[in-house]
Parts: sequence; C-alpha cells; structure tokens
Amino acid sequence: MDNKKGGIFYGWWIVVVCTLIMATFFTLLLSCISLFIVPITEDLGITRSAFGVFSTILMILGMILSPIAGKICATKNTRMIMAAALLLGVLGYTCLSFVNNIGLLYVLAVVIGLGSSFSTTVPIAIVLTRWFVKKRGTAMSITFAGSSIGAMILSPVISSLIAANGWRMTFRILGLGMLVVLVPLTFLIIRSKPSDKGLVPLGADEAPATDAAKAAPAVEAGIPLKELQKKPVFWIYVAAIFVMLLTMGALYHMAPHVTGMLGAATAARFVSIFSLVAIFGKLLMGVVFDKWGVKAGILMGTVCMGLCFVFLLIAKNFAMLLPVAIFYGLGSSHATIFPPTLTSRLFGTKYYGETFGFVNSFASLSMAVNNLVYAAAYDATGTYTLAWMFGLAASVLATFLLFISVNGAKKIVSAD
Repeated sequence: MDNKKGGIFYGWWIVVVCTLIMATFFTLLLSCISLFIVPITEDLGITRSAFGVFSTILMILGMILSPIAGKICATKNTRMIMAAALLLGVLGYTCLSFVNNIGLLYVLAVVIGLGSSFSTTVPIAIVLTRWFVKKRGTAMSITFAGSSIGAMILSPVISSLIAANGWRMTFRILGLGMLVVLVPLTFLIIRSKPSDKGLVPLGADEAPATDAAKAAPAVEAGIPLKELQKKPVFWIYVAAIFVMLLTMGALYHMAPHVTGMLGAATAARFVSIFSLVAIFGKLLMGVVFDKWGVKAGILMGTVCMGLCFVFLLIAKNFAMLLPVAIFYGLGSSHATIFPPTLTSRLFGTKYYGETFGFVNSFASLSMAVNNLVYAAAYDATGTYTLAWMFGLAASVLATFLLFISVNGAKKIVSAD
C-alpha cells in the first residue's frame, strides 16, 4: 500500500469534513449557544443560571465520556461511530426547537452531549492521528481552527435568523442543514484508517527529514494507558494540560473587563480582533509544531498567553489592548491544539485513542471550572487584577510542567 496514486492525498478530504464538523456542530454547542440565552430565557420564563446548566451538562458529559470514546473509537469502526453519534447529536439539537420546560432542555443536553462526545474532539483527533505522520500538526490545526472560523461566520447569521424567524425556527434550520449536509459527508468521506482506502499515513513511508520530524515518535510507538498511569511524568503532563487550560478562563472575562474600562463598543471591537487573530493562531501553531518541533509549539502557546496577561495588567487604553488581542489570539490556540497534538507526540500513537480520551477528560474538567476561578477572583476583589495574575502564574507553571513532560516522555517511550 502507498500514497503515490496522484492527486490530493485522501487524508486532506477527511480534514475538510472534520473542519466542517468543528465549524458547525461543535461551534453551535459552545460559542454560538450564548446567542440563544436571551430569547429562550424570556420565552420560557427561566433564569440565565438555569439555562447555563445546559452547557454544564455538556461539559460534564465530555469529561466523563472522553476516556470511553477514546477507548471505543480506538478499537471499533470510528467512521460508523462518528456518523451515528453525529446523527444523534444533530437530532437532539433540532429537538431543542420543541423545548417548553427546563426538564426537556436538560434531557436534550444529555442526548446532545452523548452525540458530541463520540463525533467531535476525541474521534476526530484519533482519525487524524491515524492518517497523518507528516504534517500531523498542520492537519490538526486546520481542523480545530474550524471552531473559530465557524464562530466568526455563524454568529451574525444566527443573530439574523433569530431576529427574522425566532429561536425555535432557527434551531430547526440549523439542525436540518447539518442533517442534510454534515451527516452524509461524515458517512461518505470519513475513513477510520488509511488502509481502508489502500493507503498508508502521510509521511509513514518517508524517512524523517528534519530534527522536528525526528522529535515525533514512530507511528506505532507507545505503551498502554494502564502502564502510563504508573509513570509520574504522565501525571505531570496531565497536570500541565489542566493548568494550561485554566488560562482560557480569560475568554469569559476580557470583554466585561474592557467594557468596564472603555465601554461596550470598544469591547466588541476587541473581541472581533482577537477572534480573527485566533484563526491564524491555530493555523500557525500547527506549522510551528511540524517545522520546529514540540518545544517551539509549547513556547508559542505559553509565552503568548503569558504576555496576554502582562498587557491585561498594564493596559489603560485601546492601543495597549491591541497586544492583548494579538497575544491571546495566538496563544489561545493551545486550547484545541495542545491536548491532541502533544499526546501523540509525547506518548506515541499505538494506544492513542484511550490515552487521548483520558487526557481530554482533564482538559474538559479544566474548561468547566476555569470560568469560575476568574469570576471568584473578581467577586472577591472587585477587579480583575488577581485574575490576570493567576493567569500569568498558570502560564509560567504550565511551561515548566510541559517541558518536564517532553523530556520525561522521551525516556519512557524510547525505553518501551
């Protein structure tokens, strides 16, 4: 089996479909669900806190189901699992249009959470890891940049649809669109592994050409998760991912911080700038991983996030906020790129599914609590100074822990 059949390597078509999943289904559940808060709470007569439990349920399910999804997708037909789970999730999303009480909202959150856990981050990372040795970081970054691209494109569209047709019809339009386009594409294009198409992973038949390429473990390197869990370096890595993603709590609080300082209009401009930079940040980080290696990619994420917090602490006008937007846009790419990419680079791909699923559960836990940490810091002091100092400390600590992980992982994988 080889890839020398002319034309575009088939794995890139899989990247296209996975990017669409992240740009639509994934984004609609995370970034764009906030657009429905006001119309739904007003229509149903519920509080925003009650509606917020919907997202909490999704996060908790992601934390619980990630290890299970990783283990199942690693051993079963990932393509069929993704297609079936996506169908379940999309149907659940469409049924949100029929919600008339808080209980049904929470039941649908469970249905959607089941579908998303087996069709988005974990299975996508598993499939891409199987298809790419060379340019794996680039493939991952393009795919996960889909969430930023989708948020930028869909936010004004959804706002217009809600204004023109109401929130119920908007859910039906979006759900039907995903049902007609996304589910068939997943079934027709996604393939669990290259051998299903008579191919081998991109770069698997090539000798490493650079030191950066040599830094990645061999395609089938690695040790079982149960053995990894006995290694201190693995837990240091898990802690590093948890700490690094705590910095993402800034996402929820930068806009109110800027609003209080310079007004709502300025805050809106600020959010638009860092959202646009984040798209290029995710694409750039994949290139950095592929061209210059693991440590360069880590430094891009942690240093940029650290500088973001430094400028948040000293910014007094819009000109000083521009570096915040740039550094956050570049550094925040670590949230989606670090867990899948570093897990395969440090611990190999032989047992990638179950290993990444386990790591992703801690990533989900961090994303579930990071907002609360920054909110608590503000509530306790009345300013965000303590919150930004916490973010800066988390960036520094994560850098330290990640570098220990890189050095330690080389020893345990090569010793296997």
